[in-house]
Amino acid sequence: MNIIILGSGKVGYHLARQLISEDKQVTIIEKNPLRAKQVSNQLDCMVINDEGNNLDVLNHAGLEKADFFISVTESDELNMIACGLAASNSKNVFTIARVRNIDYSHNQQSSNAVFGINHIINPEIEAAKVIAMSVEYGAMSNVMLFDNTDLQMRNITIPTGSPLIGQTLHQVNEAIDATFLVPIILREDTHLIPSGNTVFEGNELLYVIATDEDFNTIFKFFNKPIISLKDVAIIGCGRLGCYVADYLGYYKDEETKFIDKIIKRFSKERVKRLHLIDRDYEKCQFLTENYPLAMVTHADITQEEIWEEELLKDYDLVISTTDNQELNLITCMYAKKEGVSRAISLVETIAYRRISESLGIDVSISINDVLVNTILKVIRKGNIKSIYNISGSPFEIIEFEINPTSPLCRKLIKNIKLPKETLIILISRDEMNIIPHGDLTIEQKDHIVVITRRDTIKRLESIFEV
Repeated sequence: MNIIILGSGKVGYHLARQLISEDKQVTIIEKNPLRAKQVSNQLDCMVINDEGNNLDVLNHAGLEKADFFISVTESDELNMIACGLAASNSKNVFTIARVRNIDYSHNQQSSNAVFGINHIINPEIEAAKVIAMSVEYGAMSNVMLFDNTDLQMRNITIPTGSPLIGQTLHQVNEAIDATFLVPIILREDTHLIPSGNTVFEGNELLYVIATDEDFNTIFKFFNKPIISLKDVAIIGCGRLGCYVADYLGYYKDEETKFIDKIIKRFSKERVKRLHLIDRDYEKCQFLTENYPLAMVTHADITQEEIWEEELLKDYDLVISTTDNQELNLITCMYAKKEGVSRAISLVETIAYRRISESLGIDVSISINDVLVNTILKVIRKGNIKSIYNISGSPFEIIEFEINPTSPLCRKLIKNIKLPKETLIILISRDEMNIIPHGDLTIEQKDHIVVITRRDTIKRLESIFEV
């Protein structure tokens, strides 16, 4: 597979690195000479230091043979122009553009393609979807859903000093009155796929698969009971903060309800009290006009007086979505210290997400991770239904659907030659959730959830491909 990426910022770089690890042929176009040199030294791919809206440059990058052209620069206009140029000069390329302007994203709903762009991705909308889904499930942790099953995956941190330290996974499984599976554990800078004899250590992150009902029991066991999130504060109300408010049912009128046509709201009902806080006065005026049912406060959350005035006293949830990830972490930490039950922090990098988890912040959303995952799902072959990066590890969780013509139909799991460190962790069949074993037969239309290393994905795709 040949892929051209325009823009080597955080998203473009991480996307390229992941695709290269999967043995994809990647070419990067980057106009900044210093950045182009850095990326060329760090990644094993062709890097072209030039403008991306030039046909000669695109041809030099291999447009004629490209399967995908992905434009993720900071400019909406450049992304759209470059994708349109690529599409008009190649019949086979599939174009993907990062576009933040809501009007562009909205327009895509009325046609199959806009200016030759096959798929438009709005990073703030995608991140808002993830935040809203987390709120829907109580803001207990990050939530990853799978198709055709009520099972989900969440992350749980075992803090230093926990009574679980020194116990085996089998012992904990016996102690919790719930059915669950732990496919991977992140421990400092290492990772492991555990067995029943794996002993828990402090400050490690568990990824757990269970039903929503069983998670209620699991979180209670970890001293994190379910609470009703009726009083919610959003700090930093740029586009992302406003999209989250829209999800929670606080749009102004019918004109702003078009957001529902772009993204499905996860909230079952409007929260009782929504408080929007921003330090920009003009933005607060906009919020007051467009969200009349919400409380709007013009305040700088970094000022100590804000906390002395107990601005967030008695709130159930704080969502910090400013453009400063350090401020988001500090705000969530302080809110928890002041008695706020749950906190969601927006971060940019994997490192800050791990820091967030170690500090006890309930949910950390990396907008770059969300965007990369969204793009990868578009790139993947048609029978791949979902994909999740396990941040800080070389692993991904991938969900496949077994097509009727697949050679895996009627085959025993133990006879499937899977790549090293690849496990089938779940099978969904006819509304049944099956924990697989070697003598289980794969059936058509099975939804199979697999954990695998990124560098084995190409081989895994060939195994599950029709």
